[in-house]
Amino acid sequence: METRPSAFKPAYVRQAKELYAQGLTDRELAAAFGVSRTTIFRWRAAYPEFAEATKLGKEVADDRVERALYERAIGYEEEAVRVYHPTGAEEPVIVRYKREVRADTTAALQWMRARRPKIWACFAPPPQENHDLAERMRKAAERIGDHAVPQLREALRYHARE
Repeated sequence: METRPSAFKPAYVRQAKELYAQGLTDRELAAAFGVSRTTIFRWRAAYPEFAEATKLGKEVADDRVERALYERAIGYEEEAVRVYHPTGAEEPVIVRYKREVRADTTAALQWMRARRPKIWACFAPPPQENHDLAERMRKAAERIGDHAVPQLREALRYHARE
């Protein structure tokens, strides 16, 4: 069975590494090369140097995001600029100042969950069987029938609605 020649070019190795380092996704890389996402996956399987380049490029982007998350978690100071145009002035007034970005507890929690999952991981919700306890009790009362106290049946019905 004949197949079409691959559209892969050796220059794609360097380009992929650079584009992934900028934070592009597989879908965006495919669009940049004018191919489908599936083709990107095939190239990774067929060309080890391309696979390595995509891996290294993604690591660079991940490192940048990790650093940004860390800075957001602990807070930081940055230089900001404000431009004023006072009435009657010919030139705008440019004021540079330091701005404090306070620590973000959500970012800190994300950081801790990623770095120390044994301590900071989200706990799983209780099994579903505990949620339908009132419903099981209501059904049990129905099986008992007229022998159940009417107030008990009404209470069970009320709790099953919650």
